[in-house]
Amino acid sequence: MVIFTIAHHTFREAIRKKILYVLFGLGIIIIIISPLFPTIDEPDARVKMMLVVFFQVVMLLCIVGILLLSATSLPSEIEEKTIYGILSKPVSRLKIVVGKIIGFAFLSALLLTILSLLNVILIQRIASRLPEGYKSILKARNEFKASKFCIQGKSHHTSEGIVWIKGGRTGIALWSFSDLCKKPNSKSSFEVEFDIKVESSKGFINTIPLAVGIEDTFQGRSKTEVLSLRIDEPLTLKIDPEIVRNGSAINITVFPIQGTDYIGVTQNDVKIFSVQKGFVSNYAKAIVITFLKFLLIVIIAVMGSTYLSAPVSIASALVVFLCGHILDFIKDFSLLIQRHDVHEHALPTMLKKPDVFLIYLDYIVKKPLEWFSVILPDFKRFDSLKFLLKGINIPLETVGVVLGYTTIYAGICIFISSVILKKREFF
Repeated sequence: MVIFTIAHHTFREAIRKKILYVLFGLGIIIIIISPLFPTIDEPDARVKMMLVVFFQVVMLLCIVGILLLSATSLPSEIEEKTIYGILSKPVSRLKIVVGKIIGFAFLSALLLTILSLLNVILIQRIASRLPEGYKSILKARNEFKASKFCIQGKSHHTSEGIVWIKGGRTGIALWSFSDLCKKPNSKSSFEVEFDIKVESSKGFINTIPLAVGIEDTFQGRSKTEVLSLRIDEPLTLKIDPEIVRNGSAINITVFPIQGTDYIGVTQNDVKIFSVQKGFVSNYAKAIVITFLKFLLIVIIAVMGSTYLSAPVSIASALVVFLCGHILDFIKDFSLLIQRHDVHEHALPTMLKKPDVFLIYLDYIVKKPLEWFSVILPDFKRFDSLKFLLKGINIPLETVGVVLGYTTIYAGICIFISSVILKKREFF
């Protein structure tokens, strides 16, 4: 009961802050005008722009606002001595920390709910006017990767892991897929997406003709089509529902028709998706993941505020937030120091050979960088936008992993916060 009293007090104090309304109002304005932002010519580009603006711009504003409030709440109460009334009662420091976190978590949930509802309503309205071929962004597709990949006949050459095939049926790329219908759903349809590299000895061309075959190995039913593949653009082809049977395996073959054309292929260049309408539920899962990100930021900010002053607490939380988004760079820099030869293809000539500076730099900062990348929260785990932009269903396993990661990290931070606050002298 004490925890919820503290949470209620924290929430009421937070909603009185003017900065919250400024950022909230700015977020609403950005969402409303986002359909007016200039985009490329593709019909679904406007919807993608709205998703990017919401999850990267509006959410950043909200995160900054919540971070400022949660990082200054406890220091402000200590400075104004309003917290002494709580400390004079038999209330554990842990309950104070948890109450603060719950209060800001509820505020975050309220902001996310209002803004996300406004954004999804606008997206649905604009997407309803899209041509049928561009409505895949409003679907939640389950991805199936090839279980087997091989080349029938002869390949032309292999370069950097890419197998190149010359046209004229000298070689055929084959991808095998299995267990496409473990969970039959009459509302689902299937489509195959090709992301194949193209070259031609004719010089610069925009498209090349491909022969694409789809075969149901269980029934022996097959279908072959000639399609035009544009350079540097994926190609999507719907699969005849009759070809897909429960538990069936499908073979997909591709080869360039003309002898002057070449295609470069790997195992992951062809994927099959089961398609069903589920954008709203997929969007809801993305919002849940975003809320967990908010929650983790609140916990980190509250932890810093248990000992630091308000300005220092804000600065430290912002640094952690920034560094948590560039962990890949930190890890890569650590790898560069340890083994410069790994990135030899991307390094200037002067760095391709070890020198004294790199040796000393390796000795001094290698371990700190390794520990730094482990201790910091990895906010890349909370990136759900990539699923929405590709119309791919967010697996429940992904939500579970993010929830587990947040729970473990939050548990550690809350424990540290309660210990620090307990040892701090107020009287």
